[in-house]
Amino acid sequence: MEAVTITSVTETIVRHLRVHIIDQQLPPGHKLNEVELSSSLGVSRPPLREAFRILENEHLVVSFPRKGSYVTEMSINDCQEIFEAREMLECYAIELLQAKGIREIPAAAKTLVLTRRLRMPRTSNPYEKYDYLKAIADFHISLVEASGNSRLARSYQAIFHSLARYQDMYVFIPGMMEKSQAVHEQILGLIQKGNYEKAKEKLRFHIRGYFKTTEEKLRNSQIYKVGQ
Repeated sequence: MEAVTITSVTETIVRHLRVHIIDQQLPPGHKLNEVELSSSLGVSRPPLREAFRILENEHLVVSFPRKGSYVTEMSINDCQEIFEAREMLECYAIELLQAKGIREIPAAAKTLVLTRRLRMPRTSNPYEKYDYLKAIADFHISLVEASGNSRLARSYQAIFHSLARYQDMYVFIPGMMEKSQAVHEQILGLIQKGNYEKAKEKLRFHIRGYFKTTEEKLRNSQIYKVGQ
């Protein structure tokens, strides 16, 4: 019973820190003070440290001996590496769909039904913003999972939360969700028609376009490191 309770507490801490890091209410470089967090969250140190370990695996937190734990920095180089990995994983997923002759992806179609009704959060609540961002990203996740390659899917999940930090910089721009919705529907339609190469080309253009948008925002912001 105690182990289950600790696990539950850790998961709650992880979600709290994760959404606040992605939303940048815990900004890049911010030191995560164990004493302050234990007090403010009403938790003990062991599950908090376990939460830090999980977030380190997601590359949202970095720990230094005798110095403590910090929110990882954001940079153009880091952003580029993540988007390059994303492009490679998603485009290869479409190649696997083609090799297996998969045209119908019910999970992807379902995400599009949900996002047609999606409305931008009206508050600054980081949980609401995370759920909104995740709902849009679910289309891409479902494409990768439909490939049937579990290692590919796990690789995508491994970069998702780091990717989400950068997606948070453009997803909430008015009209951006509608733009993504239209492209997602076109990509799925091309896959359903068996035009995988065209779908892959549109997906690649889609991803690179958002990288350019994010890169520009990073260059215009003083709190991000341009070269690290």
